[in-house]
Parts: sequence; structure tokens; C-alpha cells
Amino acid sequence: MERTNNRHRNLLPALALGSLGLLVDGGCGDNTAAMASGPLDLIPITDINPAPDVVEVKLVATVGQTKYLDTGPAAIWGYGDGAKAGAGAIVPGPLIEARQGDTVIVHFTNHLPEPTTVHWHGVRVSNAADGTHATQHQVPTGGTFDYQFSVPDAGTFWYHPHVRSDVQIERGLHGMLIVRGGPAIPVAADRAFVLDDVKLDGAGRLSEVTDSTDLMLGRQGNVTLANGRADGSITVKNGARERWRFVNAANGRYFSLRLPGHRFTVIGWDGGILPEPYSADTVLISPGERYEVLVDLARPPQDALALETIYYFRAHGMTFVEPEAVLRIDFAGQAAAPGSLPTVWGEAPDVAVDQNTRVRNLILGEQTATGGGADPRFLINGASFPNVPPIAATSGDVEIWSVKNDTEMDHPFHLHGMFFKVLDVDGVAPSHDGWKDTVNIKHPNTLRFAVRYGAAGRWMYHCHILEHAELGMMAELVLAPKQ
Repeated sequence: MERTNNRHRNLLPALALGSLGLLVDGGCGDNTAAMASGPLDLIPITDINPAPDVVEVKLVATVGQTKYLDTGPAAIWGYGDGAKAGAGAIVPGPLIEARQGDTVIVHFTNHLPEPTTVHWHGVRVSNAADGTHATQHQVPTGGTFDYQFSVPDAGTFWYHPHVRSDVQIERGLHGMLIVRGGPAIPVAADRAFVLDDVKLDGAGRLSEVTDSTDLMLGRQGNVTLANGRADGSITVKNGARERWRFVNAANGRYFSLRLPGHRFTVIGWDGGILPEPYSADTVLISPGERYEVLVDLARPPQDALALETIYYFRAHGMTFVEPEAVLRIDFAGQAAAPGSLPTVWGEAPDVAVDQNTRVRNLILGEQTATGGGADPRFLINGASFPNVPPIAATSGDVEIWSVKNDTEMDHPFHLHGMFFKVLDVDGVAPSHDGWKDTVNIKHPNTLRFAVRYGAAGRWMYHCHILEHAELGMMAELVLAPKQ
């Protein structure tokens, strides 16, 4: 998926999404194995360590094939379970599960045709395990690297490369990491969904065309996926309460989720369970964000409906589109009455600021292409990475970041290695409170957040529209040890 001249437009006809095919996950031989039926569940990775407080796995990045449409297979790059003989690439990658406080050891092997790394998005890892160019050498083809870190926070996280992220994640390199803990919530099912999209050609293959719209807005695919499938479905019972965890792994697509006839109870954000859940008709999830919701399902048996993503205007040039189905929900049977919900949820963010707290001012900017085949550039304080001066600070200090979006589009802003508390948007405090590591900054707003700096080291911050990060909207925070 090399970048083509940005003046070349994708002239492929619109795909007929009514004839969606089946996902194919990685197997042995030609790395192709059909999944013709079965639940829309992520495939768990093998824990090779019997210790109750250690999760040790073998993760492999490799090439394979996935059938997104019934027109033909797509060549992909994906993660596989290295502890299973013959296991190939699957999209999403295998689910890694741990409990709060566990040690996670990942023996990573790269069988891709180019270097890569693994970034543990949202996990407060040690700096050496963060998986960026600032913390490690890229893992070459045929190379290995061991990641080891503790998981101090319960919540929903994910993993993906931090090398040519716009290309490697689009090809299929992403997976979910769930850290269990926190209050006991009685539910009939606890489901995990990796939301994504892919840009396919008429033969069902990943498009090789990256046009100027892809670069300016972030690549938005023409096929929407839940757990790697365009035709996925789940079966639920009328009256059931379920917990749904969402990760947005798309390059540029925002998912504005709704379930007709139902409301979501939002219980968790990036940093885990909220101190006070809230009710919402829709949940907007920008690239990189995670949300956890409860849904009290109520439809007669044999009925069906779709979890939809609806239009959200995030950038200039975004034309209206009708709601799109993310997955189908089939009702069968009657559930028992759900148990009582907790009276105590998560802890409120404990970072305090006053008039003496230092403020860091950032301005997000854009620079359109000037012709001659040049790409647009995306800026932080007027400069593009790697020319953005690093922020130098001290581990453990509390500061305020004031981030002004001076562009004509929204940007999901991600800070590695630590959580932050949103203080206000254009001076107005948010309606809800909780820890974030990725937050959507609308145009033309200024968002302020407070952060207590984490471990010493070099930490990245960037827009999580992947094309924007690769085109310059990225920089470093360098933390010195506390004296």
C-alpha cells in the first residue's frame, strides 16, 4: 500500500455491500482458513506461563489473507499466536487478557517484509516497552523483541505498530488487550469489539491507491468492520444486560454508534471505569479511543436490529452519508432479570490544578499541498515532526496542556504512557469525568487537560488519524526523573 501521487484519485466504483462475504483468519499452509459461521468473538492468545499473576505470550507479525468480501481474498499483514503451530495472521490480532497488577511478557517475532514495533496503546507501560522509535530500535524482518510490563489499570486497551502506522495498521496489524478488575458488574455477556474499516477495490483487495482525500482527512474505508467482519452478528436474549467494549482501530473513521430503540449506559473510557456512568443515545468514538457501555436489550425473540454508525461532520469536505450497519443483533429467547448494578464505580481523576500550575500551549495546524506532487503537512506549533521541539518536564509534576485546534477538521489527540483529565473546552467544563489518553479536539476549539506526568523517558504525543501523524502532527514529551 505504498503512497501514490496524491493527484491520483481512486476511481473504483462503489462496492455493493449487500453481498458481503466471510472473514478468513490466518491458518497454516497458505495462511487462509474459512470462518463460515460462529460467534463474533475475538480469538484469545495462548498464555504459556502457569503463574497466576503472569501472562506470557508469543506474538508474531506475519503476512496472510483475509476475505473481507465474497469477490476475493485480500492480502493482509496481521498478528498471530506464536504458541500455536501453524497459526497465521488474523484480523484483529489475538485477544490478550490479564488481570490488574499482572506482569505481561510478550515474545514478539517479526515475519513482515519490513521493520515494525508494537505499541501498547493506553497501557501505562515502562518507557522501554512503549514500542516507538524513541524507546527501541525497530524490529527488523526475522527479528525478535521481548516486551515486559505490568498492567496497573483495569480497562480496555489495544496494541498496534508505531512504524508507518498508516500503512501497517490499515493492512491489519491491531489487536485488543483487556485488563480485568474493578467493580463486579452483573451482565449476561461481556463482549469486545474492534471497530475498523478498510478501503477495498472491486476485487475485494486492499486498495493500493492513497489519494489526496486520504491524506488530508485520513483514509476512510468503503467497508465497515467489527472484529474483522463486514457481516458479523451476535445473538442476544430479550431482557439481557450486556457489557460492550469498543476500540476504534480505524485510520481516520469516526464511529458514532447508536442502537435504535435503546440507550447506552457509558461506564468506561480510555482509563477504565468512570466514577459516575451516564446515559447516551449515541457514543462518538474517534480513532484510538475506547468506550465501555452497558446495554439493556429489549426486543421480541426472532427480532433483529443493527448497531449503526451515523453521520458525524468531522472535517471540511465530509459529505452526508446514511447510517451504516456495524453488526447485526439477533434476538433469541428470554433472559433472567439482571442483577443490581454497583453503587460504587471507578475513582474520580485525582489530578488537581490551580492558578500556579504551569500551562503548555499547543496549536494544531495544517498546511495544504502546494502542488508538484507534494503531500499536505500537519503541524504542532507551526512545525512538523521530527522538527517539533520536545516538551521537557519532570516525572510526577502536574501541568496543564492547552491544545488549540486551528485547522478545519477534528483531531483525536493521543498522549503515550499516562492518563489525563479534561478540564474544559473553550472554557466550558465537560459534563462527565474520567481518565483519558486519547481525546477528540473539535475544530475550532481549544481543549485543556491536566496531566500528572508518568515515568521518566521519552513519550510520544500525536494525532491518531494515522495519516496526520505520519505527515507531521506528532512530537515528544521528554521526562526527567524526579530528584
